[in-house]
Amino acid sequence: MNRQKKILIDSRWAGNTGIGRLYQEVMDRAPAQLHCEFVTSKMGLGNLLSPLMLGEEIKNHKPDVFYSPSFMPPAFSKIPFVFTVHDLMHLFYYSAMHKIYYEQIIARLARSAKKIITVSHFSKQQLIELLNIPADLIRVIYNGVDEHFLQNEEEHEMGRPYFLYVGNRRKNKNLPAMLTAFAQAKIPEDFILCISGEIDAELNQLINELKIGKRVKFLGFIAEKDLPKIYKGAHATLFVSLMEGFGLPIIESMASGTPVLTSSSSCLPEIAGDAALCVNPSNISAIQAGIEKLVNDEVFYVQCVMRGLERALEFPWDKTAQETWDTLLH
Repeated sequence: MNRQKKILIDSRWAGNTGIGRLYQEVMDRAPAQLHCEFVTSKMGLGNLLSPLMLGEEIKNHKPDVFYSPSFMPPAFSKIPFVFTVHDLMHLFYYSAMHKIYYEQIIARLARSAKKIITVSHFSKQQLIELLNIPADLIRVIYNGVDEHFLQNEEEHEMGRPYFLYVGNRRKNKNLPAMLTAFAQAKIPEDFILCISGEIDAELNQLINELKIGKRVKFLGFIAEKDLPKIYKGAHATLFVSLMEGFGLPIIESMASGTPVLTSSSSCLPEIAGDAALCVNPSNISAIQAGIEKLVNDEVFYVQCVMRGLERALEFPWDKTAQETWDTLLH
């Protein structure tokens, strides 16, 4: 009789984030014959000593394999380990220390992994070119979209037609360019732009300069249960990032029957397929024209709705989880 395989999992990533969603979806589908144990340390995710701590956890637990749903691999591991690198944003949009840490620590440890999972072919190519990771060490496993987005029929009412942005405010998200393009777009004045999270000083200043204070609404924290109806109520989703590893809002919006205006660079055309309108994220006039097209071209708009629903069906979490466990256990 085969011994039950033991896996140690870095559960510090659990929470209300994109990585937290991946973690939960994978764990919800863990094979029944598997014995899962979890990292007990409360060390912060950004702590530079995390690889050493994880190495000690492996010594203490003595698992058959270690898994982390994000970028922190263990140091001095004597057992196989698998971890996920979602993107290489730290090399471009974070501090010089982040860049050094990725290049000198993460990249070196990564070469000892059983496998590195990444979430798009774009990210795989970056790992090969920027961190010199061997191609055969990397497996692309796409993220998924929750069935709640596909099944939901309720629309959020804002009282006015609205474009939607869901995400954080990091530089790569390109939110100032989207705001500027929205302000310049020749569309009816009753259209507003709804943005997740609270207003901040920098955005407030830009909104005042653009004179669109009455046409921008900040939604605060959006609970997971409310997200499908907020997507479904929107006229379209704006996600014209400069760089992403995957771009979960694209398929969440598509699954909700809401068209997407996204970027023609990084992984975003790969994820969107032919189901979204892709524009140059560095060209405000191109973003503006995209917004206008989604308001004025009804035939194209309906095509985006239909193609988006079909595209979203290609990203089930069942497939993500199955491929992840297959990578870990075989």
